Order: sequence, then structure tokens, then C-alpha cells
Amino acid sequence: MPAHVSTVPFVPVVLGGELASYTLARAFHAEFGVRTTVVSRTVPSAVRGSAIIDNVRVPQMDDDDVLLAALARIADAHPGHRLLLLGTVDVWVGRIAGLRDRLDERIAVPYPPLPLIEQLSDKEGFAAACQQVGIAHPVTRFLPDQAPETDVAGLVEDLRWPLVAKAADSVSFSTLVYEGKQKVAYCDDLDSLIALRRTMSGAGYAGALVVQERIPGGDEQMRVLTTYSDRSGRVRWGRLGQVLLEDHDPAMIGNPLAVMHGASSTALAEITRLLEQVGWTGYANFDLKVDPRDGTEYFFELNPRLGRSHAYLHAAGHPLAAPLVREYVEGRDPFDDVDPGPETDDWLYSIVPVPLLMRYVTDKENRARLATIRKGGRVIRPLRYSVDSGAERRVAQLKSDALYARNFATHYRRPVTS
Repeated sequence: MPAHVSTVPFVPVVLGGELASYTLARAFHAEFGVRTTVVSRTVPSAVRGSAIIDNVRVPQMDDDDVLLAALARIADAHPGHRLLLLGTVDVWVGRIAGLRDRLDERIAVPYPPLPLIEQLSDKEGFAAACQQVGIAHPVTRFLPDQAPETDVAGLVEDLRWPLVAKAADSVSFSTLVYEGKQKVAYCDDLDSLIALRRTMSGAGYAGALVVQERIPGGDEQMRVLTTYSDRSGRVRWGRLGQVLLEDHDPAMIGNPLAVMHGASSTALAEITRLLEQVGWTGYANFDLKVDPRDGTEYFFELNPRLGRSHAYLHAAGHPLAAPLVREYVEGRDPFDDVDPGPETDDWLYSIVPVPLLMRYVTDKENRARLATIRKGGRVIRPLRYSVDSGAERRVAQLKSDALYARNFATHYRRPVTS
């Protein structure tokens, strides 16, 4: 039986179709027993054949007018219902926030204003906000696109090599196509940094490049933090995840693939100061890394949404859908009759097969926790859901497992811990 009931009939509508679209639909079904409508250009494998999803194909959904017409048709098909419009990647969240004033009253948007999203989703803007409120952030320099190559050495002269380099504008970067594209690049010297900048510029990237000192440590030093702020801007809830393994495919590098519930005495309090100062509302997701030298938690970036690995919260018993429905559909307090869930570390969310994961977990304490969780069967896999177990779903999980086995054999044969 669903854990919650809404006083207002509603339909979750998710733009995209990525794996996170499916796990979000799964959360809505588990918590409210409702089907989710996923709007996508094609029929993504992550949602194909699902018994809990209605997939609406809109090949031209990049056109605002086409997308708005499609949303109106969905609303017309559900008279008396509110549509809760969501995105699982930054580009869709930005589109939704930008179209807010053109949506009718039947559609609820649980995101902050677009200018605030753009300010804090931009890596330069987030770094500035961290500095303003005194939150630890890696030593960072920004290489403006208009800065001549002769200035690059001076802009990074006080940083210690090797450096981490990435696009400041992740939305623009996501559309680039070039050989050897990497979401995050590691540069050992000035020549490699300049070469990367030339390649990205040649592919059409016109934004700044973020260059940071690399915090030592492997995947297990990473953490993921999710927060929920109500419409008054007050942070009401937050939970930390202990990352065990990240993606090492160059196009997806850094995305968490396996997460246990974690704990921190400082991370939530630190980021609460920032979020409440700027007046953030709804969900926010943060990547951070613990420096093994002194335990400092360095925040890397803000995602204006639930993260790709948000199912770690669902696995640990934390409601994801209920706060959104209470506040944006029903107009109530987000945690009215909603238990935020236990603080526990006895669950694992893993996109990769657990035997593959075990090869890469090197920390003794993490291995012990993982063994206990595995023995107790407390493991959530993203595409395995008892009420959605048709043949296509089983095939989708098998294909996903095979893909990750091949990717790790190609890109990351042995764990890196330094």
C-alpha cells in the first residue's frame, strides 16, 4: 500500500527519460501509488516497458512552443488533476524554470526562480557564494573564454599541479561533441591545460573553464548531500550519502554509482547557511569530498534538483515525493504528516552489480559495512522493482550491468586511492 495519500489528485510529469527519471517515478509510485508521465524525444531504455510510467514522445521538445503544447495535452487528459513538473538533469530544470510564466495554473513548478538557479548552478557563482559565507571549496581559478592563451599561466600560477579542469557552464558543455570529451579532465601541466582549452573552444564551447587543485583521495572520499528547503527558504531536511564508487567513463566521470547512507556533523549546517542566505527553495544536491589529510569537507557544486543517485535516499527510507506533493500540489507544509525517515546506514543503492562494486571498495570499514548490508539483502538496484518486473525491465537491468562491466574493464581496471 502507498505510504501517503494526496488530498489533491495529481500527475508527476518528468522531462527527460534518464535513469533518474525512472527512479523518481518509482519513488512516486511507492509513496503515492501513482503513475508518472515521462516526456522524452524517443523511448529511452530506462523507461521502456515500465508498468508505472506513461511515456509521451515529443521529438521536438527542445522547442518551447512544442513542449508547452504537449504539457497542455497531458493536463487536458487528466481533468481535475494538477501536474507536478520535474526535471532530472540541469538542462530540463532550467527549461522548466524559464517557462514558469507561460504555464497555466494546472501545472506546479517546484524550483527557485531561473536567475537563482543560473547563479548557483554556475561553478563560478557557486564558488563565490561559498567564499562569501565561509564554506570550504577547493582552491579555484576561472579561465574566461576571452582570456588569451598567454594569460593562462598567470591565472593558475599559484595552484599546485595536477589540476582538475571542467566547464563552468555544464548545460552548454552537455551539448558539445568532440573526440576524447571528458566531463572532468585532469591536467598534469600547463601544456595539457592549454590543449584542453583549445579543444573545447574548437568544439563551440564559449564559457569559462574551472580549474581547481585536486583534493587527494579516491572515490570513497566523495560524499553526496541532498537538502530540502521550504517555500520560505528554510532548510527543513538534509541527508548525506557515502559514495563507494563513481563512474569512470570519460563522458560520465564523477557520477556516483554506489552510495551508502552516510553521516557528517558539519556538512548540513554549513550548506544551510548558504541556502538560507540566498533564499533557495525545493531540493538541492551537492557533491563534496573529504580531504584525507585533515578531514575538511570541500563542496564542489550545487545541482538545482534531486541528484542522479537520489535513490540512495529512497533506499534508506526517506520520502522523496511526499514533500513536493504536500507543498506544491496541496499547498501544505512539506512535512505535514510526512516522516522524514530514519538516520540509518544499513542500506545500499548501487547502479552497478554488487560483485563489481566489491572489487573497488578498499576502505576496511566500508567493506565491513557493505558485507553486512549485502548479507542482509538490503540492497536497492535502480531497475529492479517488484511491481514493475516485466521482461523488458529485466533485460534493461541486464544490459545496464553488462555496460558497466565493460566500461570499468575499459576505463578503470584498478581502484585509485590517492
